[in-house]
Amino acid sequence: MHVDATTAPDFELPSVDGEPLSLAQLLPQVPGDTLLLLFVHAECPTARLTLRRLGPLGPELAAAGTRLVVIAEESVAAAARLTRTLGVDATVLAQEAPWAISKAYDVESVPTAVVVDASGSIAGRTEGWDVESLTDLLPVELPNDEPRWKPGCGARASYTVGGESDSLGASGDVTEAHEDMFERGWTDGLPVVPPTAENVERMLGERNPADSLGPVPPGMGEATLERVASCAVLAGCRPEYFPVVLAAVRCVLDPAFNVHGQAVTTSPPGQIVIVNGPIRDELGLNSGMGALASGARANLTIGRAVRLVVHLTGGASPSSLDRAALGHPGKLSFCIAENEEASPWEPLHVERGFQPLESTVTVMAGDAPSSVSDHRSISPADLAATIGWGAAGGWSPFMWPMDANSLFVISPEHARTLASEGWSKRDVREAIYAEVRRPARDLNRGETTPVVEQADPDELIAKWPTVDRIHVIVAGGEAGRFSAVIGPSMSMDASMLTRRIEE
Repeated sequence: MHVDATTAPDFELPSVDGEPLSLAQLLPQVPGDTLLLLFVHAECPTARLTLRRLGPLGPELAAAGTRLVVIAEESVAAAARLTRTLGVDATVLAQEAPWAISKAYDVESVPTAVVVDASGSIAGRTEGWDVESLTDLLPVELPNDEPRWKPGCGARASYTVGGESDSLGASGDVTEAHEDMFERGWTDGLPVVPPTAENVERMLGERNPADSLGPVPPGMGEATLERVASCAVLAGCRPEYFPVVLAAVRCVLDPAFNVHGQAVTTSPPGQIVIVNGPIRDELGLNSGMGALASGARANLTIGRAVRLVVHLTGGASPSSLDRAALGHPGKLSFCIAENEEASPWEPLHVERGFQPLESTVTVMAGDAPSSVSDHRSISPADLAATIGWGAAGGWSPFMWPMDANSLFVISPEHARTLASEGWSKRDVREAIYAEVRRPARDLNRGETTPVVEQADPDELIAKWPTVDRIHVIVAGGEAGRFSAVIGPSMSMDASMLTRRIEE
């Protein structure tokens, strides 16, 4: 607790409940009673924590001789919304730029609590959420919940430039907020949704914002749930999408996924998210027409949120640690939902050991998709050959075998043809593996491999070392004989990982 026995500066500020109030009007009339001025703003999680725990105690404090007055560095409307949402039962005043009252009280961070006695002298103060210090200042018992101490955030008055706030969206001008976020580097190059404290708190729900998923390579920023939620807000996610984002980020941060290698390489890989299970319909994920394209908020914002975690918290942006020579559009967002209803086979997550009614995400590192057209094949073998050879140039036309994952996105029409003679998904994968082979003599040039260099010229070399490097899902509209292959992320030793979504 810090005590500064000086006279409290006078002020007059608008109240959210009516007329402006001055310090003189607020000072206690009974010797021994006190006034507690609590300085806050909406962008600080610690200030919101303090309001949530201290605000409802207003009547109890008043009965014990201390009047609680919240001074929010906000407009009247924003101060009212903030305190109403958090259950504050006390006098609430609002102050806007240039926050002269905060400056007069030397408020450098929020929350700051200042105790003023009946004579108008400052009798004590404390910063942040500090149960021990607040207990010394207040006549009531505080909640004993964790955390018992948490540092605050910079007050708006502490980071002003030319009399204007550096705080996001303080002016309330949407265009200015967007431009501000571009200047701060809080984007992937596209406009983002302001990650206000209210938006982030809504995304988090009841989750603890301080919980961490671990460091995010390559820059090793800490993926607290608050930071991940901020990225989800920036991306435009709805709160109900957040469990999918969390599950995908947990997969991405698994060391077996090696996002560090993907994030700093000169090759183009992005992180691909594949969603299976009932949550596809619950969230409105598109698995049908245009499944790899635009138009579906859930697909685009979930994929974008995962990328923003790597881009912003991990520092993997082209202007810093991401050294990709070209990259590809999937590094903005790449989220696919499997069209399980149109598939004649078990979905991807069932192949990988989960139950059909479990909702999962699978992540893989991959290149941009390449379209494969076949409107004439009527036999599974012919169609498997077309689709398989569509992947022959993956990574490099002379790198055989290619020891990395390839994902085939099969359209429903193609899937029906492939299944027409009773072929299973395993049969399709094995047919592709067996078909796509070339003599070593045709591959011994350019970016070839030791396998080719050491092989007999007539030896047939497969594109993949094993059939297990080939993965198949069904997605797309009912009409149209187009499929796609998503190329690999080479030399990354990046495992394909699947995780259940905790709803």
